[in-house]
Parts: sequence; C-alpha cells; structure tokens
Amino acid sequence: MRSHKWAGFKSVLCPIDFSEQSRLALQYAQAIATRSRARLTVLYVNDPLLAAAAAALRDRQLQAQAERELRTFIDASMTSTSRRRCRVKSSVLVGPAVAGILKAARTNACDLIVLGTHGLTGVGRIVIGSTTLGVLRRTSVPVLAVPPLFKHATSLNLEKWPGTPIVAAVELGRGASKQVAVAGQIACWFGASLLLAHVVSDRVTMVQAQRQLDALARAQRRAATTTRAVSGSIAEELAALAVSERVGLVITALRDRRGWFDAGRGSISYHVLARAVAPVLAYPQSWRPH
Repeated sequence: MRSHKWAGFKSVLCPIDFSEQSRLALQYAQAIATRSRARLTVLYVNDPLLAAAAAALRDRQLQAQAERELRTFIDASMTSTSRRRCRVKSSVLVGPAVAGILKAARTNACDLIVLGTHGLTGVGRIVIGSTTLGVLRRTSVPVLAVPPLFKHATSLNLEKWPGTPIVAAVELGRGASKQVAVAGQIACWFGASLLLAHVVSDRVTMVQAQRQLDALARAQRRAATTTRAVSGSIAEELAALAVSERVGLVITALRDRRGWFDAGRGSISYHVLARAVAPVLAYPQSWRPH
C-alpha cells in the first residue's frame, strides 16, 4: 500500500427506483460525493417490458416521463446547493436493472455504487433485494449497500457520518492483512477509528482469533485500531456490535464475484450484508484504494 492518504471516491453512481429506501441511499451517496467532491450520477433503469410496449405503440413519452420523474425525485431529495457541489447528473436507461447499473458504472467511470439493500419488494419478501444481490455478484467496484433506517439511527446526521468507529468484518486467514490495510485507508479517509471484528463459532477458538486480530491491528498504522473477537452467529453478533457501538459503517471484502451467495454462503460478507443494520461498504477482493 502507498504511504500517502487515499483521495477518496471520485465518481459515484446511485441507482434509484423511486422508493423511500432508494431516497435514503441517495442521501448517503450525496454525503460521500460531497466529502470527496465527486461526480454523482443518479440512475433509473426503465422496465424493458414497458419500454417495449411503448415502442410498439411508437410512444416516446415513456422515456421523457421517466426523465421528468427522476429529476423531480432528485430535486425533492437534495438541495440545490448539494446538487451543485456533487455535480449531479441524471440518467435513464432501458433494460434489465443489474445490467443497466453495471453499464452505467462503466460508462461514467464510477468507482462506487450506492444502493439500498431492499427496494420496492420490501424487507418481508427477501433479505437482500435481487437487484442489490445481482450487482454485488458482478461488480468490479465497491458497493455501499444501505439498509432501511433502523430505530437506533433515527437521529441520522449525514454531515457527521459515519462517525467512529468504523467496523471492518475480517475473515481471518489468507488475505486478512490486505482486508485490514484497505479498511485502514478507508477509515483514515473518513477520519474515523477502526474496529476489527471477527466472529467464531465457539469460545475455544476465540482466544486464537483475538490474538490474530491484535497482530493485524499492530500492523495497521493508518487509523487508531481496536479489535473484537466474539462467538456466536455471525449475522447476529455483527448486527449487535453495530448497534452497541452505534456504528455508522461496516466494511467487508466480497469473497468473490460469483460464489459468495451460493458456494460462499458461509462467508462473512454474506452474513454482514444479509442482516445489516448500518450501511455496508462491500468491495471485491481485487479492489484497492488508488
């Protein structure tokens, strides 16, 4: 890792579906774009079936209507000052949502995607929304997955977000030192301390895990770092830690692009995202802050 401080994200993409969940995601996208003076592209991907029906009728009003509704949504969610600071751009595409989001990220050279963990389908039907899941499986850039606003976060103040500490959910073993190095750079950029966390299944291995975390913390020099090894359910323990420490951000490395939900279902990244109570910054293992 280079010695100089990471400059942060420079081009942020926020896909929306006009739900309150996506409005919340847009507020987080705005907070990051404002901090790093990044470009912010707000995207709506139009339903291809509706678009096909409109094309069959030679009706061009659907695209224009979607563009108007998107601009109205942005105006209602952001102040004019925020829009200028973030250099906000709106975009409407037609096609499958996941493919459209990834295409927009490439076209706009985005280095961060911000979206809600749940969309219009709601929390009760699926733990992680299908669009979010599809993006996480195929992304080559970090994704900030924003869960619904929970009770402990009712006093949301994004000017001070994420606060301190930031939690890094560490999967011990090969690659752990790289995970900690990346988390350290991100925490340094946010001006936050870092809490390295690992969950084991029993107390016998907890002492060994704590020693490994302590060694990783000593090697991490970018942010003030503490450690916590606990035993129990990964999802429940990490969620409880986020609430007890009033954590505003959790960082996790995606195990891989394809298997983290299926073959990699036991990975920390899956559990963190499935039961998130704070925004989760999930990044591909190949990604590094530049």
